[in-house]
Amino acid sequence: MIARRLAPLALIPLLSASCGDKDKSSSATTTTTQTPTTTVSTGPSGTTPLPAKPSSKANRLFMGKRDVYPLLAGNLSRYVSSQVRGGSVSVVQVAGIDSFWAGRSDSQRILVKVKLKGKNPPLVHAGQQVDFVGTLKKASPQNASSLGVKDKTGQPVLQNQGVYLLVSVADLKLH
Repeated sequence: MIARRLAPLALIPLLSASCGDKDKSSSATTTTTQTPTTTVSTGPSGTTPLPAKPSSKANRLFMGKRDVYPLLAGNLSRYVSSQVRGGSVSVVQVAGIDSFWAGRSDSQRILVKVKLKGKNPPLVHAGQQVDFVGTLKKASPQNASSLGVKDKTGQPVLQNQGVYLLVSVADLKLH
């Protein structure tokens, strides 16, 4: 019991010695080396490092400078006639002979209708990467089947977004 009370008292001289004068000749010097890290940003807490993002331009959808992916969950009707540029976008699913779903997943995709201009339809398959420039057009439940949308999973997406992308065959590049 007495030892417990005396233990903190024994630390007083030790602590006061370390808080002493600033004479560097009498104190021991400690050198530390820091190893550089490869992380460039911090997480939401400001303390957790996140890995650097790759400089890849893969799977991008832009309307001007605006990223389209966050908008795909809602109605895009107000953007009708806007130009959309896709770079290395994945084909999620083939919808018809001249249409396909492009994006990142079933939940982040948009219907692309290829305007053939008298040419043969391109051979597109799921998982393929494509580049394109197209215009957002108003979609209606009546033209869903003419756009190649027949399945029950595609019709609700098309109806929710209210638009599809019309891309000229000349503005479609297959990887």
